[in-house]
Amino acid sequence: MRALGVVSRVEGDCAWVVVSVSGGCGRCHEEGGCGGVNIAKPFGQHRRELRVPNDIDARAGEAVNVVIDDAVPLRAALLTYGLPILGVLVGAWLGTALAGDGRADLSAALGAGAGGVVMFFFGRARASFDGAMPVRLERPEGLAAEGCRR
Repeated sequence: MRALGVVSRVEGDCAWVVVSVSGGCGRCHEEGGCGGVNIAKPFGQHRRELRVPNDIDARAGEAVNVVIDDAVPLRAALLTYGLPILGVLVGAWLGTALAGDGRADLSAALGAGAGGVVMFFFGRARASFDGAMPVRLERPEGLAAEGCRR
């Protein structure tokens, strides 16, 4: 996903970039569309300021692209939803398999709850990106590093 933004300030190794929601690619909101407009639209906001590692030495006022690798949203969805659902199913199965006579429903419910919670926290632990942010800056094509437009 890619969104155009403007660097509002630079602090140390990070740049604060204001990303505005435009119309996207024209298919953003359709099934199978790029969804790129969603990078700047958490909770329905039309402008969002993001803190991004400044690997390209961008300066305040400079136009930049904010890029999130395509695999990041899928990985986030799998860690957020997939692992807990798997935990619920496996926990319910184990609870039922280990249940005594007449307590299969209670054991399945307790196993499902425990499995979901365990896998939720496992997913959160795996969600760390080893200190590297999954977001990066790029200069838009056609713009020179110093912003000269001769």
